[in-house]
Amino acid sequence: MAAKETIPAEEKLGYPTRPDINPVTNTVDTIATLILQNAPDRIFWLVINLSANKGYVGWDKEVASTKGIPIAANGGYVSCSMEEDGELVIYPVWAINDTAPGTYYIVQIRRR
Repeated sequence: MAAKETIPAEEKLGYPTRPDINPVTNTVDTIATLILQNAPDRIFWLVINLSANKGYVGWDKEVASTKGIPIAANGGYVSCSMEEDGELVIYPVWAINDTAPGTYYIVQIRRR
């Protein structure tokens, strides 16, 4: 029987992980839209704005152009990592688009 192949991420972290694609929604509206729920076992997330409109990402329903991280249209992205951003990675994430609803691609990595 062949030895189990090691997975570098599992080896580094000490536990297995799993990806979730668009776990809540893939559409961001012109009003605050929940895109990631609270997840204490989440270690990373990536949000890519596939729409033709600029958007913003933040950690509450008040996300706006004056209270959020800008995310450019047509492939702009933002990410959050346990290693760089600490516990911020586990909190709910909201997004909003400027002028029209649009499609986002959202990936989170969680402890399995």
